[in-house]
Amino acid sequence: MINIEEQKAKLIEEQKALENDLHTLGHQTEDGSWMVTPDEGDGTTADSIDNADITEDFEEKIARLNVLETQYEQVKKALSAIAAGTYGICEISGEKISEERLMANPSATTSIHHAE
Repeated sequence: MINIEEQKAKLIEEQKALENDLHTLGHQTEDGSWMVTPDEGDGTTADSIDNADITEDFEEKIARLNVLETQYEQVKKALSAIAAGTYGICEISGEKISEERLMANPSATTSIHHAE
């Protein structure tokens, strides 16, 4: 049987790590979403090749931030499910999520059959 307190501790640790990573890339807006913070001097270089490199780096940061934000939201959903007493129940089918899946991915909110 899965230990909910251990899962909660793992999720809280993951949430903190994700918050640190997100803050490295950007900042949280008033609506709770995350936005990439440009590096100092981004886009102010006169050289078009330098500007292209800066743009590419910025786009990579946006992509990475989007992945981290999705993971962060999943962790928050899992922690909310623990608080609501519904942790380990697939949010789509209402079936029990396998212990193996929850041990591998504590933030899973769906069974493997409904995973994105």
